[in-house]
Amino acid sequence: MIQSRPMKNSRKHIKIMYRLVMVQSVMGLLAAIIIAVHTRSMNALLSGIVGLFIALISTLIGAKIAFGDSLVVAPNVAYARHKKAMISRFILNLLLFAVVVLVYRQCNYIALLSAYIAALSGYWISLIIT
Repeated sequence: MIQSRPMKNSRKHIKIMYRLVMVQSVMGLLAAIIIAVHTRSMNALLSGIVGLFIALISTLIGAKIAFGDSLVVAPNVAYARHKKAMISRFILNLLLFAVVVLVYRQCNYIALLSAYIAALSGYWISLIIT
């Protein structure tokens, strides 16, 4: 079924994005802290925070691409923006992970990936609780 009326970008969407960022932040920080306590390493905490930031940056950039241009959008334009946002998020994730591998030589990759995965699961959990 094709939607015939334009989609609106209202304050409700801003509240949803704020909640999404908060849920992702809490889950990513929680994962980073648990791993840091378990390994007794500040490097693990820093690596987990870097993983959290990778997830948050890609989420915020994807939201900006998908919802940032105008207030009212036709459904086919919204679909095209969503595809562009998902591709942009994927490429941005690859680039940010490459930067971490090249720059942060002493990274604890288990902590990095655990916090990243926890933050991404926060994305899906916030969609369920919304």
